Amino acid sequence: MEEKIYTIPINEAFDKKCGCPLCSLAADLEKSSLEYIMGAAMMEPDVRIETNRLGFCRSHYDKMSAMKNRLSLALMLESRLPAVRERVVPSEIKTGKLSKFKKNDSDDSGLRVQAAASGCYVCSRAAMFEKQYVSNLIYMYKKDEAFREKLRLQEYFCLTHFGKLLQAGKEELNEALYARFSADLHKLQDSYFDRVTDAVTAFCRSFDHQNAGKPLTEEQISAVSDAIDFLAGK
Repeated sequence: MEEKIYTIPINEAFDKKCGCPLCSLAADLEKSSLEYIMGAAMMEPDVRIETNRLGFCRSHYDKMSAMKNRLSLALMLESRLPAVRERVVPSEIKTGKLSKFKKNDSDDSGLRVQAAASGCYVCSRAAMFEKQYVSNLIYMYKKDEAFREKLRLQEYFCLTHFGKLLQAGKEELNEALYARFSADLHKLQDSYFDRVTDAVTAFCRSFDHQNAGKPLTEEQISAVSDAIDFLAGK
């Protein structure tokens, strides 16, 4: 299959053969999204509207705080704070109309505040691009036998991306090709279940006094973090 702009990042991630390739793509997406929002995009009106509406999760606030351009973050906060205040604090609070705050069936203030606190521009942007990557990956599997082989040679997919691939394949592949795609993924995952389980077991047994002094392989030493990456993503 001829290399196209939408296949390049996928092939690059798959060529690494180190953990879940979609987790690698997700990390790149997060990094590029943070650099985008902390750069010139911060001054674009349409972006500012979205950051005022969605805000950021704590993880991404922390990552932006650690970046060099803290002024960009401060300017976003300067416009985000009034936008949130308008959504979560009723105008009646300034007039002292306590009747507004009586408990009744139509009071949705708790849900409204939770909604204002639960968005994240970076997470939303990364998720949008990740969805497109998954769809492109399915298309590449459909059209390119060489890519199918590349998929079969991967180490594993984390469970989250494993599930997303199966769902996307079900929606976008015909029955015969989906059966092949699903089988390839399940064989890959089953093999890694054996591998990581054996490594975790070896790590646990290394604490037994009977195994004192026995050296562990690199895979056994990293077994706990590898298992977590597999089960919960990286």
